[in-house]
Amino acid sequence: MERKFPKFTILLIFLASFCCSFLHAQNQHRNQNQHRGAQPQLFSIKGKVVDWDADYVNKAVVLIPEIGKSVETDESGTFELTQIPEGKYHIEVYAEGFLEYSSEIFFLNENKLKYNIVLSKLLTEQIVVTATRTPKLYAETPVRIDVISSQDIEIKSATNLAEALCQTAGVRVENDCQNCNFTQVRINGMEGKYSQILIDSSPVVSALSGVYGLEQIPAEMLDRIEIVKGGGSALYGGNAIAGVINVITKEPRENKIVMKLHQEAISGKPLTNLGFHSSLVSKDLNTKAFLFASYQNREPVDLNADSLSELGTISNTSFGLNFYNYFSKLDGNLKLSFFRIFEERRGGDLFEKPPHEASSAEWIKTDQIGISSEWNHSLSKNTHYNLSLSFVDTDRHSYYGSHKDPNAYGTTKNPLLFVNGQLNYQAGNHVFSLGIQHKQDKIKDEAIGYNRIIEDTYHESGFFLQDDFKIGKAFSLLTGVRANLHSTLKKIILTPRVSILMNIMKDLSFRTSFSTGFRAPQIFDEDLHITQVGGEGMIINNSPDLKEETSFSLSSGLDYGRQSGQNLLQMSIEGFYNKLFNTFILHEIDRTENARVLERINGSGSKVYGFSLEFGVILGPILSLSTAWTFQQSRLDEPEPEFNSREFFRTPNTYGYASMSHNNKLFKIELSLEYTGKMKATHYAGYIKEDRLETTHTFWVINTKLHKKINFAKNSSVNVFFGIFNLLDSYQKDLDMGADRDSGYVYGPAKPRSFYAGFEFSF
Repeated sequence: MERKFPKFTILLIFLASFCCSFLHAQNQHRNQNQHRGAQPQLFSIKGKVVDWDADYVNKAVVLIPEIGKSVETDESGTFELTQIPEGKYHIEVYAEGFLEYSSEIFFLNENKLKYNIVLSKLLTEQIVVTATRTPKLYAETPVRIDVISSQDIEIKSATNLAEALCQTAGVRVENDCQNCNFTQVRINGMEGKYSQILIDSSPVVSALSGVYGLEQIPAEMLDRIEIVKGGGSALYGGNAIAGVINVITKEPRENKIVMKLHQEAISGKPLTNLGFHSSLVSKDLNTKAFLFASYQNREPVDLNADSLSELGTISNTSFGLNFYNYFSKLDGNLKLSFFRIFEERRGGDLFEKPPHEASSAEWIKTDQIGISSEWNHSLSKNTHYNLSLSFVDTDRHSYYGSHKDPNAYGTTKNPLLFVNGQLNYQAGNHVFSLGIQHKQDKIKDEAIGYNRIIEDTYHESGFFLQDDFKIGKAFSLLTGVRANLHSTLKKIILTPRVSILMNIMKDLSFRTSFSTGFRAPQIFDEDLHITQVGGEGMIINNSPDLKEETSFSLSSGLDYGRQSGQNLLQMSIEGFYNKLFNTFILHEIDRTENARVLERINGSGSKVYGFSLEFGVILGPILSLSTAWTFQQSRLDEPEPEFNSREFFRTPNTYGYASMSHNNKLFKIELSLEYTGKMKATHYAGYIKEDRLETTHTFWVINTKLHKKINFAKNSSVNVFFGIFNLLDSYQKDLDMGADRDSGYVYGPAKPRSFYAGFEFSF
């Protein structure tokens, strides 16, 4: 029997066949159009990548993983991804110094989607160079290093190196003269002459230039500052007993010009600071140049109405150039640098007259020229060497006198040459460093009126060997030894160093270091900065039996740092012990008509010990808090002869700081508090009748700053700021008066209450 299909079934089959035929025809038509060059609709994504402070992030890699398409941001942080088909995607961003970014999944079906990205800074990783003279992550370095970043320098509104070093754990910058206001930096309580100041890892700051050098080096020259506390490193020579301060100059990363005005009022008297720096980078990034210039002028400030200044005049003009070139075929980097610093400062009275017509005057005119070159070359994946040469010539004219003394003029010339060669070889988990260095320090100092003529040339050579041994992820050992030969010594001095890093857990590490150092006897020292009382000069001779000062130091500490998204918690505790042997002391052996004759001899030893605590928390771009406190004891083995005291003078047992930074939509506010505890200070007769040893008061200094960054145009911005230093006017109240004052009897904060304002324009 023949089976019949229902009519509706036949109709369905017909409709299905029709639809299939229609779809097949459409598909053929589409294929023909594609064959003729027709494309599906494509889209693009455009946006900017910035950091917390709304600064542009250049060279960030913006990636769409689903299709493997990526692009780098330009100088203004802008990126554009094109030719993207419709679909579901997410964006990932990678940039050096920032946490990785990953967006939520989104559906792209519109043209030119705008996507702005804010990156969180990677706060726990820092690149340091001081411990090994090669770039290395701080987390992998056994030597503890304190880093003052360019952002820290900006927050402090620092105009020079001295101001940049403030608010650092275990470090104090003090004003040591009421006339010329020379400063020194103390590391863990030890005088400035026990620290070595480096510029780009070269020890070119001499005993002469170090007297005023902290204020002469402008902030425009600084990229960051690295501080290693404790005895001498295997890589550096003498005068590194207390530690090393390494000034790292700026290397350009983008094409940029920055101009700054900082105007300050100190007790109604103006201080003007003008700054400029420009960065130039070639398109292939192989050639870079950095140019900086700075001008500072300060009027004299008299705080006790005795016609003599407490803060003298300063006129400083500085400029310099860093040039970099990468030779890709050789895999080598060349750096050439030049700077010139010209400064004239004067304290006392009658500034419109020559120094010898004033009742009291200290006048110093310094002209300093520095040139350097550095060559870094990779011979292979495991072998690298560094060659560097630095030369700094300092020419100084001075007057240290009172009561219109015509004999107090002097001239000093101090050319210094430093040559360094270092070879690094990696063998498995070991990085061996072998190096040789030589420093030549010439000094010619003439004070004809005091019959003082010093003309000497000091040679210091060093040979060092260091092993940086990394044992897995949890343990690192840095060992080194240096053989030192100084022209004033008849023997070779060995200074070994051992440092250990243990990563106890992911966020907790333990560091300990043992090191030794030495300080060779030299005729010229910062002792020759004369604190005038009665117009006497000073002549210093070394004892024939004088031995070098030596030291050993031990430090141990824990570092904890944990970053979660945009938040960071950091804590550290460090204990330190520094023992000094054969301390140099001066005792009077004769007196001429207008000068004291002193002899430098070896005294007893001394020791400094204590601990520092640091704590910091960053809550994204909104709030950050930090504080650091140092508690220490400084003792001579035997009482010094003048005041029968065993305490270090001008060294408080407790000092520290706390700071807060808050950012909102209107402005950013910075608050800081600095504390200086009681200390012993010598007070010599002149204004007072008899010499005496004073106990100073404590000081609490509060500083505040408001600033606002405004971005406009493409890669242009202006940062406007206003601040008050020493808000409560916490300042020394018992300053000496008159021409016979003890100008060295000055302590406490560097300035009274001061107001400042200015702007920084970059484009």
